Amino acid sequence: MKRTMTILLSLLLVCGSVFAQGKTEKPFPSKQVTIIMPWGLGGGPDTIARKVASYGEKYLGQPVIVENKCGGAGTIAMDALMQAPDDGYTMVCSNGPLFSLTPAFVPVDYTLKDITPLIGMRIVEFVILSNPSSSGIHTLEELIAAGKSGKHIKYATTGGPGNDSYTMISVLFKKLGIEAEAVPYDGGQDAINALVGGHVDIAIGSPPVYRDYVRNGQLACLGTFIPEGIEVEGIGKIPSFKEQGIDTEFTGMDYFAVKNSVPEDRKAILTKYVKDVYADPEFQAFMESLGMQAWDATEDEIKEKITLQTEAMDKYIKLIK
Repeated sequence: MKRTMTILLSLLLVCGSVFAQGKTEKPFPSKQVTIIMPWGLGGGPDTIARKVASYGEKYLGQPVIVENKCGGAGTIAMDALMQAPDDGYTMVCSNGPLFSLTPAFVPVDYTLKDITPLIGMRIVEFVILSNPSSSGIHTLEELIAAGKSGKHIKYATTGGPGNDSYTMISVLFKKLGIEAEAVPYDGGQDAINALVGGHVDIAIGSPPVYRDYVRNGQLACLGTFIPEGIEVEGIGKIPSFKEQGIDTEFTGMDYFAVKNSVPEDRKAILTKYVKDVYADPEFQAFMESLGMQAWDATEDEIKEKITLQTEAMDKYIKLIK
């Protein structure tokens, strides 16, 4: 009897060992990774994120897809990230204003401590544009004259209150002393489409969305919020509003992030994946065709910029709230 019990115990130990081996965790990632996009199809961050995602099989060994979850000034996307498992299979394309600006306008259920920025994507250079054929406005001076004459001006934004483009274009009209109506859209491409279609008089955009429209003469650049102005290939120098005597400036940023609770080794794998994409000559040629460069900022660099931006936004928030 004793010998029989010994044999049974040994069998149980062997079975337990085999079972434990069968439960060994698969190498990460072993399935599709998703990038949540807070803004609409075809905008600047959406265009870049989809290109990065196209290299999923090559550099991550798994497919990567982009899911657009628009609305709520980006909070719908952030809520989706917060509700996702802590397994690293869900990334988000985030920006600074989701932390520096949005909480001043919209109740949010997240803080900067809840995420880990993995790597930067791009520096955002907002430009204000007009459609001269429908509005007759070619320059900032003509916009001011139109506003002072009593013309009802409508401007397109890439989101509602709490969104960076909404805030900065609204601040500009406040600084100009012009009454105007904001028309929020779900992303940069939608805003530019509305301008090209003559549904609004003014819109805000960033490369690559507006560049071809300006090149072919459909749209005109009135100024940028980048203090020193910007040079855009095929367009030339776009002057800043500061250079035109309007005291307003803004430099935005987009970056890839995950929940802070994702294991560190998985964060490192995802960061390396994006870095590998950025180093790919084909991707670099793609970015060059957009007139842009990938912004490979580190977690610390991104958080420092968000902190500085939060301090800078305070005066603008007070101006338009």
